[in-house]
Amino acid sequence: MNKQNLLSNHNLFTLRLLLLLIGAYLDYIDQHSSHHIWLVEMILFSIISIAPGFYQFKLNSDNLKEFLCPLLDWIGGLSVAIIIYSYQSSGRLYHEEGDLVVLLVLALTTYMNGIKARTDWRGIFTGIFLGYTAISVAYFDSYIGQLLAIAVVTIVYSYYRRSD
Repeated sequence: MNKQNLLSNHNLFTLRLLLLLIGAYLDYIDQHSSHHIWLVEMILFSIISIAPGFYQFKLNSDNLKEFLCPLLDWIGGLSVAIIIYSYQSSGRLYHEEGDLVVLLVLALTTYMNGIKARTDWRGIFTGIFLGYTAISVAYFDSYIGQLLAIAVVTIVYSYYRRSD
């Protein structure tokens, strides 16, 4: 499998949703001691979002803007997440609330990156789904099943709409 196919919109979308489900499951299992899950997810989502632009820039150095715009967006999101975790470390913010705020920052950064990229609907949906995950984590006791069902249906839909 070549890099171009590996970095397709559908494959990256599927990877994002799988990472989101893993993060939600780990948060569901142990909310009190798993306070760095969403920071790790933020880093992983950053790499996933920046990788296609970097690959295009390596192939053609005229694509600098397609590499720099997502890079700057995700540096901003990561900076906010680090500030939130510094508030947690200083005791100004509880771990549960800080995790939800980082999850919301991740949702907003993903959503805005999807809008700016103008590639397809998958980035925007991922941001909305991350926001829904934040609401589910905050208010529902049992949310893994519904997140899994939505993710599976959406991945199947994305598979059949790969050419978009």
